Amino acid sequence: MRKKLYNVSQIELMYKPKVKACDRPVIKDVEDVYGIFMQCWDQGKIELIEEFKMILLDKGSTVLGVINISSGGMNAVTADHKVVVTAAMLGKASGIILAHNHPSARLTPSEQDIALTNRIKVAAGSMDIAVVDHLIVNPAGYYSFANKGLL
Repeated sequence: MRKKLYNVSQIELMYKPKVKACDRPVIKDVEDVYGIFMQCWDQGKIELIEEFKMILLDKGSTVLGVINISSGGMNAVTADHKVVVTAAMLGKASGIILAHNHPSARLTPSEQDIALTNRIKVAAGSMDIAVVDHLIVNPAGYYSFANKGLL
């Protein structure tokens, strides 16, 4: 009997949509994006801890899904650009919209927010995935990187 010298993990690529294509919302403007994110955000946490979420889009701006990327503390959240791009590829996204909240209710981006957005944009772009927007959200409103010319 031959002894196995290597134990390796099996990797499987899979996509299991739970919503029919005809029932998925289409993004027409930033208000649609904000509405979708607000439906997905736990309202008990939005003013307590920072979280980072992402909408996956097909080429026609139809929403393929929403994913929670990470959860942080009261003042910061870390989002790994490798996780963001991997999730977008597994979800067969052509575009992504990023969002995170500021429990402080301040809607302006920090230098770290801008740097993270740029890292994700470069990483996603290398896989032909467009970063359509990045929103900073709270219950009262949003800040859109795209609307402010930061993408």
